[in-house]
Amino acid sequence: MRRALAACAVALSMTLVASAQDSSVKSKTKIKTDDASVVSLTGCLQRDVTGTYTLFGTAVVADDDLTTETKVKTDNDKNKSKTTTTSKTKADDARGTAGTLSTFMLIPRDTVSLSQHVGQQVQLSAVVVDPDHKDADVKIEDKTTVDPAHGDDHTKRSTSKVEVDRGAHGQFAVVSVKPLGSPCR
Repeated sequence: MRRALAACAVALSMTLVASAQDSSVKSKTKIKTDDASVVSLTGCLQRDVTGTYTLFGTAVVADDDLTTETKVKTDNDKNKSKTTTTSKTKADDARGTAGTLSTFMLIPRDTVSLSQHVGQQVQLSAVVVDPDHKDADVKIEDKTTVDPAHGDDHTKRSTSKVEVDRGAHGQFAVVSVKPLGSPCR
């Protein structure tokens, strides 16, 4: 009986250590489009009582294609956890808000769920179709690698194609969302 209890205690302590281990998550998203602008938005995701999603943060806009690389590193110690996020966005003819914070109204695509990220810092990829253009074809390539400190890394790749309808006004049609590991301040 004592051996069984001791074995359970060891297994439980190993589970707690494993769940609190350091990790690193790297992701890279490439978005290419025609007849639209591609936007990378970073900031705090919010939802009001009417169900409208907004993001308070910054934006980088590109004409046809945009590549965003993000790294979220988590260091866990006995009594504290520290999460560090770095993000780089590359685009030809990029225009940005240069650190100026703005509020952006969002329209999530059918395949994107924003509700689970409300109140969190996120990075969104969105497409804005100019009201004077036709619908836009969008290709999204995503690669995510999870690298725990004491274990094998795992990589997931996906490619998807979507069509974004032209709206009455330029809208931010969200095509992907990445949590950045920290709550809004």
